[in-house]
Amino acid sequence: MKKFVHAMLILSAIFCFSCQGTSPRKEGGIVVLSPEVAEIVCALGAENQIAAVTEECNYPPGLAAKQKVGNFSAINREAIIALKPALVFCSSLEQEMIAAELGKLGLKVEVVYPGSLEGLFSAIGRIGSLIDRQTEASKLIGTMKKDIELIRQSSKGKPRPKVYLEIYRNPLMSVADSSFVGVLIETAGGDNIFSSLERDYARVNSEAVIKARPDVMICYSQDSLEGILARKGWQNIPALTNRDILFEKDLNPDLLQRATPRSVLGMKQLRLIFDRWQARQ
Repeated sequence: MKKFVHAMLILSAIFCFSCQGTSPRKEGGIVVLSPEVAEIVCALGAENQIAAVTEECNYPPGLAAKQKVGNFSAINREAIIALKPALVFCSSLEQEMIAAELGKLGLKVEVVYPGSLEGLFSAIGRIGSLIDRQTEASKLIGTMKKDIELIRQSSKGKPRPKVYLEIYRNPLMSVADSSFVGVLIETAGGDNIFSSLERDYARVNSEAVIKARPDVMICYSQDSLEGILARKGWQNIPALTNRDILFEKDLNPDLLQRATPRSVLGMKQLRLIFDRWQARQ
């Protein structure tokens, strides 16, 4: 009996030792402050490595059960420090300061902010390396590239509708071709009406929208159809006269505004919208 117990103890010790890998989850887990990175980590099959997220990290649904450490622009530093994470993922812009602060405290911080499709592929590969999911990252990138090429091929030789995407109403804001959203629109076969702006996401002039006469409008500014039709000079814009206007309920903004694997689904939905427009020409 003593020999049996002794053998079991040895086996148990060996098992425990073998489980001590390099996975960040074993060392305190990953804290993800960016909804984009959260989606990528989960798409790579590493949701179990995530210890905490921000309120905006709402996809996949399983993240709802994770501890919350504030929201995107108001991070709970104390909660993050208490978790003693092996790795913290931040975004750029508003989160650059928190990234610097956490780094000074000795935490390993990675800033990920994809601004293009190539940037997204690079981010997936980088995240995969950091969380020991290189194989999964490579497969995911390969699948996405194939799907995107099919989308590009399906739009070849077809008329390109002029597209206006509205982010805010007051002030009126839209996207440039160089923005991630602009890249998705162009890749799916649309023609974003603002080829260049002061910034990727910037204020625009109402008269410029009227003059551009967009064929399709995507409204994420929380305005209603009635409110848009009431705008001075907008009544004759083709997108409104033909009711080629989409709201959040029609096209999930996360599919376009977040640089994640689901961006491919966003482009597929754009392609269907453009196909319907083309069928009426």
